[in-house]
Amino acid sequence: MVNLEWKRSEPLTVGIEWELQILDRNTLEPKDIFDQILEDIPKTLLPTIHKEVYQSMLEIVTPPLKKVEEIKDLLKEIFENLRTSAVKRGYHLVGLGTLFLPTSKGTKINIDTRYKFFAEEFQELLRDFYIYGIHIHIGFPNEEWALRAFNNLVKYAPLFLALSANSVFYRGANTGIHSYRMVVFEKLPRAELPRQFKSYKEFSEVVKHLLSGGVIEKLKDLWWHVRLRPDFGTVEFRVLDSMWDLNRLITLTKLLKALALYSEKYQDEPLPVEFLKQNWWWAKRYSLDADFLELQGRKALKQVAYDLIYKLEHLGIFKKLGYSFKEFTALLRKPSLAKDLALKSHALGLEKVIKMASLV
Repeated sequence: MVNLEWKRSEPLTVGIEWELQILDRNTLEPKDIFDQILEDIPKTLLPTIHKEVYQSMLEIVTPPLKKVEEIKDLLKEIFENLRTSAVKRGYHLVGLGTLFLPTSKGTKINIDTRYKFFAEEFQELLRDFYIYGIHIHIGFPNEEWALRAFNNLVKYAPLFLALSANSVFYRGANTGIHSYRMVVFEKLPRAELPRQFKSYKEFSEVVKHLLSGGVIEKLKDLWWHVRLRPDFGTVEFRVLDSMWDLNRLITLTKLLKALALYSEKYQDEPLPVEFLKQNWWWAKRYSLDADFLELQGRKALKQVAYDLIYKLEHLGIFKKLGYSFKEFTALLRKPSLAKDLALKSHALGLEKVIKMASLV
């Protein structure tokens, strides 16, 4: 039986799960060598390296840490240790939301009871599922604060997607969709931006019905883009495309943590489900050129972003966390990743773009 009682977590601790592609250094095809890479990892770092659905994927998982800069230092250490392995075994670890080039040979699914079940359940969907994301856990001491954060993060999820979206190419095709990763992912049931909940009890009732109906066995079977994890005492934010820019990831994590602290006292007015869905589509399609529907009307998503950042600054949220307001405005002035990659692919070719997105 799944226990939905909130497990107290240290407030505002952060843990990151970062999915990366393992590509052959020469052909840039998926390379099924996760098990061999694991042999190269020092014992002290083994707990941070996890398998994923495919043998040509690797997931870096950090422990929950109080300071975002601690996560940055740990990630740097992990990548430094992986560089020797990458040269030795002839692979790149690539931080992109989708597989950009066509692949002819496919890739192996990891031998795991859970993944075998997925392969049987989803058939062809899982054989064409070359997508890679970043999940961020934020710790909360109680369900009330966590629910306010959950509802705020559901509202602002399109903004975070827009700031990370880079998966405009899929297996050789320019899809025109800035986060095509989400299009692929949302072919699965329960893979969606969830609605906001009026109370933790309402959330619990929904989960209980899904459990009793045999739809899910565990909370992790809810593939929502934002989900409450009472078993960990966290809200799990599953929105970001995988990326190659560690500094951008750290800035986005700081913004996420700032929004979590804001949620200790505040919750924005809930939006109708129809608004949430439209905002989500616009962000998937247009990233930073998207619009955003609020009860007050329609505005540019970038304006929503600036409004949020100025609000957090005015309330002293950034000051409490020791963050610089200018770090976030500088991020908003940068171009859309998806548009930038599309332009670079015309000038340089997809192969060079992929190599530019390699972390090792």
